[in-house]
Amino acid sequence: MALGQVNEATDEREVGLNLLAGLYVSSRIVPIATQAPVGFELRYNRMHTSQQAWEQCHCLYRSGAFLNAYSFRNPIALGQSVGAGLFFEPLLLHRVRWDVSVRALAGITYVSRSYDAVTNPGNRAFGTPVNGLIGTGLFSRYAISSHWKILAGFDYKHISNAGVRLPNEGLNIPSATVGLTYYTGKAVLSPRYSHVSESGKRWMVRGLAMASVKVLEATDKEPERGYPIFGLNFIGGYHLTQAHVISGGIELLDDRYFKEQILRWTGHYQPYRQVTVLGGYEFWQGHFAFTAHMGWNVVRPFGYKPATYQKYGLLYRFASGFTTGVAVKAYGENTKNFQALVGMTL
Repeated sequence: MALGQVNEATDEREVGLNLLAGLYVSSRIVPIATQAPVGFELRYNRMHTSQQAWEQCHCLYRSGAFLNAYSFRNPIALGQSVGAGLFFEPLLLHRVRWDVSVRALAGITYVSRSYDAVTNPGNRAFGTPVNGLIGTGLFSRYAISSHWKILAGFDYKHISNAGVRLPNEGLNIPSATVGLTYYTGKAVLSPRYSHVSESGKRWMVRGLAMASVKVLEATDKEPERGYPIFGLNFIGGYHLTQAHVISGGIELLDDRYFKEQILRWTGHYQPYRQVTVLGGYEFWQGHFAFTAHMGWNVVRPFGYKPATYQKYGLLYRFASGFTTGVAVKAYGENTKNFQALVGMTL
């Protein structure tokens, strides 16, 4: 990471346009597309270089907003999309003329073709026209003049409605990207940031309350209805370094949506609560943490499949230990649901 203190008046601002060329064609959509998605993205961002910004993530970082559009090159089933949102982009390497950064983003997107039992039954990706949009990417910029940069990298986005309404298998869009950026100002490094004291603790524990909602589809006998999902997540972890943590724990889930789904399947209620063992990795950058865990449902309803899933989270820990964030639960490409999280990290 780059170390140094800068004059905030010179902080860099960018406006850029990227072209996106998809690297993958989904085979789960009927009819199947013969070409990968293509799109473009317009973005505005600022480089944050103050001491206060450094203390947030122990890095130089950009943050900003984006607007994008995709053609899925499958006009019958998928159509096109238009999306917008915000992103956070820490720098991994920073030099005078070039840098390397990693981006996390979140937003919403509108898709022109969503599932319809009569007119579009082959689209199992989007159950609603309006969906959530999350993503990440790895990018490199190179300054070709005092105000222009070229950008190249890898971009990954996922579109889904978080399981709020089925079907919702979601769509992954990995892409190669190139672009041109106009920038003003300059991140001039000069002496060093003030030292930020860090705890020497190796072990950490975290307890989070979870909440979500899913909509059960209407039938001939039952109307469409939303059901809450509640849970508790208990994690213990060991810091290999300040940034890298191995962690594991348990999760207790009270899924009222699944309770009603079992009733529809079997005609009667049965035990539906779940207990999951979790194991995985966390990347900590200042107050932010990205978490990735595999889960195994050791207690689950009879016949429940799959027995495993993946869970990814983005957390923010305040100085007091109060922690909040969001997580997504998935099985492969199929997004199960998003969860709001709140709790404590010690």
